[in-house]
Amino acid sequence: MQRINSERTLQASMWAKLNDRLGKNRRLFIEPSLKVREGGKLKVVFPDIVVCNSRQVISVIELKYLPRVKANYKKDINTLNLIASNRAGVSIANERFRGPQTDSRKYSLSKSIIFVWAGVHATVTDDEGYLFSEGHENLRGCYMQLHASTHKNRGPDVYYYE
Repeated sequence: MQRINSERTLQASMWAKLNDRLGKNRRLFIEPSLKVREGGKLKVVFPDIVVCNSRQVISVIELKYLPRVKANYKKDINTLNLIASNRAGVSIANERFRGPQTDSRKYSLSKSIIFVWAGVHATVTDDEGYLFSEGHENLRGCYMQLHASTHKNRGPDVYYYE
């Protein structure tokens, strides 16, 4: 039975699994708005999932669900690179729009942050064996990618690169 049928359900499933496994001292944000300066202009990006410890952002995750076609990763890698290149100027605020402020705080980016691209996509041999972050120096040493590479008549191959 297929339980994940869109990028939104992949996002919800990933959040639920992380929330179960990471413990109470972790905070997960779904599509938080991050304001980043790029070339003097303020740009707003919305990464899929952001994981924080009690003080800092420890991971930024971009997800892709395209089980019938080649992985489409360039926009996501550019977003991760933009965040990585502006680490000192990026933070996430845990603020409510209404109601009492119960845990209002800002989370800065950790020096040991991990940027992740994770995708479900069709098997294409020219994407195998290399990091999508190649050429993005700001992601060197702090990036990994996870793949579920689908096939027509069998289950996916699951693998990672770091």
